[in-house]
Amino acid sequence: MCAISLAVPPELGISRNTVIRMWKKSVYAVRKRSEDSKVMPDYSVCMLCYNDAERLRESLDSVLELSKFVSMEVIVVDNLSTDGSREILADYRKRGLITCIERNCTRGKGRQIALEASQGKYILAHLDCDDVFSPSGIGDLLALYHRDYEGLMLVTKRTTVDERSNITIGPSELFRSLGWRDINWFEDWDIWNRARAMGKYKFLVYPESSPPHKSIKVRVSRRRGLLSRNVMTFGRYRDMYRIGRPVFPKGNARIGQRLLYSLARADVFLSRSKLQPVPDPLFDSNKV
Repeated sequence: MCAISLAVPPELGISRNTVIRMWKKSVYAVRKRSEDSKVMPDYSVCMLCYNDAERLRESLDSVLELSKFVSMEVIVVDNLSTDGSREILADYRKRGLITCIERNCTRGKGRQIALEASQGKYILAHLDCDDVFSPSGIGDLLALYHRDYEGLMLVTKRTTVDERSNITIGPSELFRSLGWRDINWFEDWDIWNRARAMGKYKFLVYPESSPPHKSIKVRVSRRRGLLSRNVMTFGRYRDMYRIGRPVFPKGNARIGQRLLYSLARADVFLSRSKLQPVPDPLFDSNKV
């Protein structure tokens, strides 16, 4: 270790120990600024993964290509995939390309976990691992956001097709002030609803001229089999009731649907899992 030798002119009227303390503080400040510049990217892309091995590499590569143009990090929360996704994610993690967190959780909880692990100034949410993205399209969307919607939670999604994958952009502070709630269905509508109550929500018609998606997976597997459909519907009804979203806004429902809804309400009551209702139960997230 090299010794530090500091000669202090007597006319300064300060001790050598004082000078050393001042020097150490300045060195610490420089190091801290350097560290902050490394760990504070501009954007945190928060992704969810569950059995997406088929398109996972293509999805991650499309997002990582954006790092050529902006300062960003990628955080993936994997819901304990069993199709080889975990091994693919481990490869990207070992190469230092992503942060990967493995957790069995709802979609809302997974998004909250990714948010808490993020360090960016802005959050890009809903860029999940079953879709493939266009770096140029996302870049154009970010430029538009900073030009016209700075400080807001901006949402864009395709509304003319069945698969309505969306992208949500906003300041990290705004996301943290709202937080994702521990629900598996409508976690996006829930946080948008609460952002709108703060005057911070904005919907953007999907930019077809420069689309942020290259392709979106058609999730037909979720609709196969009577039992799986009923389990899915039960979960949807349960989370809708938990957050105060009307299940049958038009009042018409079949007997089987009403039975599932009654069972969902009973489950919420017995588990004491009712949440604070959203500010606007009839909120239309697609309204410009």
